[in-house]
Amino acid sequence: MGEIKLDGLAHIGLYVNNIERTLEFYMEKLDFELIHEAVNEIPEGEVLVKFIQNGSCMLELVQFPYTIKREDGWFDHISIAVHDLDKVMEHLRQKGIIFEEGSYTEALNVFPPKGSRWVFFRGPDGEHIELNERM
Repeated sequence: MGEIKLDGLAHIGLYVNNIERTLEFYMEKLDFELIHEAVNEIPEGEVLVKFIQNGSCMLELVQFPYTIKREDGWFDHISIAVHDLDKVMEHLRQKGIIFEEGSYTEALNVFPPKGSRWVFFRGPDGEHIELNERM
């Protein structure tokens, strides 16, 4: 192993167009909690920043004073580890989440020996969210 020891993923940054709508979505649908918020000044106005967390998954929500057009790019999705995918999916369906058609996948060759399974849905700004269970 190299000279640099990493402790893990600190957080995932997500640019949003409406931070309150996004905060409500992640808190109500996925049980995230607000753990820190800040306002940063730039020449165009205020940049709103809110850190939310559920377990070891932390997201940094960032809203600029102008609209950000989200396009799939370098990072395609946020993957959230779950322990019982079927139970979590049913819970989220009851909260109005619609899973992407054809996205449910079981793959025995991904994280052998038992494999992995996952499903995708979209967040309020169109971001891909994956729920992933290692079997």
